[in-house]
Amino acid sequence: MKNLSKNKILPVVVSVFLMLGISSCWKNKEAGKVQLNFNLEWFGESVMVGDTISYSENMPLRIEKFKTYIDDVTLIGSDGARYSSGSINLIEFMMDDVNITVSYDATILKRGIEVDSISFGLGVPAEVNALDNAPSTFSNDHPLGTIGGAGMYWTWETGYIFTKFEGKLASAEGEAFTTPFAFHTGTDEYYRTVTLPFPSSTVIAAEDLKEFNIVLDLGETIESSEDEIDLTDNAVTHTLNYPELAERYVNLLEYAWTLSE
Repeated sequence: MKNLSKNKILPVVVSVFLMLGISSCWKNKEAGKVQLNFNLEWFGESVMVGDTISYSENMPLRIEKFKTYIDDVTLIGSDGARYSSGSINLIEFMMDDVNITVSYDATILKRGIEVDSISFGLGVPAEVNALDNAPSTFSNDHPLGTIGGAGMYWTWETGYIFTKFEGKLASAEGEAFTTPFAFHTGTDEYYRTVTLPFPSSTVIAAEDLKEFNIVLDLGETIESSEDEIDLTDNAVTHTLNYPELAERYVNLLEYAWTLSE
């Protein structure tokens, strides 16, 4: 009987040690990484901050600023499983395109997960937004910190600014840019989630680096088949002073992102 018991126990012990060894092996692997490369367009044409483009009836429009928080880049498996990065980044378009890199634990990815889409939030999660004097709870250079998130927090205790899009219009070519527009959106109800399907599923594994190119069409953030915002008609919102306009803007913004080759 004693020998029989040992024969039964030994395979179990060996299996446990093998599992522990495999788990330890993956812990020593580097994380899988995803790099998102962002660039701007205006109704399909490449643009940069600082460019002047043509608005309705050939009015010159100067793009002056676009900043937004990109929250929790998440891989979505072909089986519907979600793999969260838990990341938050602040992107700001200047004279060049921008990119961010997020990581996924090697013990989760292991030899590879098949994914067919990616998603990310536009804004700051509610539990962070509700913190008292939130920037002071993060290091200075953190995207949510005092320096890292400079200009993206309302000090009158309504939380973070999720997105800023600013520019000016001139009445005609050669005229001064005198008509501003500005969309400063925030508060929890205006958090939106962007989901972008891949053309075909792909496998991401531990120690991989996958790159995806994402286009934000600024023109589509003010005009689509569903809605059109008139930039010449009081197109300035700091959310609480004009919540209807803030909501219209974020609803358009949500669908203005696409994956490109």
